[in-house]
Amino acid sequence: MISRIQLVVLCSLLVACSAAPQTPTPHIPTSTSLPTATPPPTPTLVPPRTIWVDPVLPTDVHDPLRAALRELAHRISTPARPVTVSIHSNADVRVVAGKEGLPLVTRVYALAAPFPTIADGLTFEDFRRFWAGEPHALAYLSNDRETPPTLFMDAHTRAGLVFLLGPPAESLYIRLVPTEQLLKAAWENQPAFAVLPFDQLSVQWKLLHLDGVNLFEREADLSRYPLVLHVSAQGDPALLAEIGAALPPQHNRDLKKMAIVAMTGVTALVRGTAVRMEEKGITYPAEKIRDWLLTADVTHISNEVSFWERCPPPSFSSGIVMCSSPRYIELLRYVGTDVIELTGNHLWDYGYQNLIPTLEMYAREGWGYFGGGRNLDEALRPLTMTVNGNRLAFVGCNYFGANWAREDVPGSAPCTPGDPRNLSYQIQLIRQLKAEGYHVIATLQYEEYYFYEATPQQRRDFAALRDAGATIVNGSQGHHAQGFDVSAAGFIHWGVGNLFFGDQRPIGARQTMVDRHVFYDNRYLGVDLRTAFIEDFSQPRPMTAEERADLLRKLFAVSVFVPPR
Repeated sequence: MISRIQLVVLCSLLVACSAAPQTPTPHIPTSTSLPTATPPPTPTLVPPRTIWVDPVLPTDVHDPLRAALRELAHRISTPARPVTVSIHSNADVRVVAGKEGLPLVTRVYALAAPFPTIADGLTFEDFRRFWAGEPHALAYLSNDRETPPTLFMDAHTRAGLVFLLGPPAESLYIRLVPTEQLLKAAWENQPAFAVLPFDQLSVQWKLLHLDGVNLFEREADLSRYPLVLHVSAQGDPALLAEIGAALPPQHNRDLKKMAIVAMTGVTALVRGTAVRMEEKGITYPAEKIRDWLLTADVTHISNEVSFWERCPPPSFSSGIVMCSSPRYIELLRYVGTDVIELTGNHLWDYGYQNLIPTLEMYAREGWGYFGGGRNLDEALRPLTMTVNGNRLAFVGCNYFGANWAREDVPGSAPCTPGDPRNLSYQIQLIRQLKAEGYHVIATLQYEEYYFYEATPQQRRDFAALRDAGATIVNGSQGHHAQGFDVSAAGFIHWGVGNLFFGDQRPIGARQTMVDRHVFYDNRYLGVDLRTAFIEDFSQPRPMTAEERADLLRKLFAVSVFVPPR
């Protein structure tokens, strides 16, 4: 049963549920208006500064340049001044072919032929005619001077030449090949030549002169050289200033990266040469080829004879016991000597004691020396140097026999201590220097032959030094000019010939060469062969074109050329 109290509560709840709802009295705020929210400001769109790179530039120029400019644009871009690389040519800065504006890239193209090519150069007018479809315009580049050569190039170079010359004619004698096949294609299809960037030259190419300009000369006048592609930026000065500060000009023939090393043959300031020096002046022997030596960054002289204060007056009949007046050192100064080779056979002719004062004379001149020294240790020591970023090392030894240094006696370096005709020490030294990053120039005072070809043993011995890692092997003994062994591994010259020593009768002993080796950015680009004929028993003079062609034909006929693979 429901209690009385429960009944009262229940009745109260029923009354509350049935009562009409009461409307609450609204609260009227005292203010007269509601606050209004402030919308965010509309951002002001800043148009980007734009850079455009002409897409028809050679790909090997365009792609790295565009990538560098994109990275720069990302780095310098800000919300207040965005910068971007555009695909549209109406940009604030335009990168195009031409000299006008801020220089960005200079691409020098070289003309080159397979190494055993007789011709030394061509004219630009003849090249233009060949490019326009007249293949016989360059028939003289062929060794038979009748067959038109084939021109090989890659697509990058063709694109660059189109800027300079316009499109080439359709011709069987103009062929495109991939970059890596350029050298092989030229060698397999001789007569042939190629156009390629200067810094891509290598030992198996022969650089050709164009209108007399030789790119292997430091003094080459590029204002007269027509195969140079310039790429520049033009437009907004402020943006150009930022580009110029961030991107130094790129040049593939930067003289600050080049080193020219002039390697020579026998110097012996004695007999007929010394007689003429006394009669006509100490510098007389070098007067017609001085520039070949003076303009090199490193000039090598293999001086086989010691200086001696009491040296007897020279005569044609002095024989083979030799010394030189100390006054004659003026000739070596005159040609800009930098490095003396001491592998010669006549250092001791008047006693080993005279070699020490001779070495002291070289030291006073600031000249380095190798292949000999005050004792065995110094004689075996390589001469190392860095020239414009190119790491060079000279090593040399006397294989033939005479004047070898001992532990406490000055003299020339034996090829191996205790075993002068064993090349194993030189081979190990070359391997070590190559592993340290040097280009090794190895010289040998070898047996003396009076003919152009090398003997089988000579070929093997010189090749062993190249196989060990020598970039260049120089036959310093060669009174008689000899041929070459050229392969991708390096350059061998079995005999360079006499230099300042000219009273020997065979014509090959009066034909001489100065090999000017060119290094660039620590790469070996090749050799510029200079040829001379020794007259008046003493004075080399540049050969005539006919004399030079005759000598090169003789030397190439007995040389070894390993085709590119």
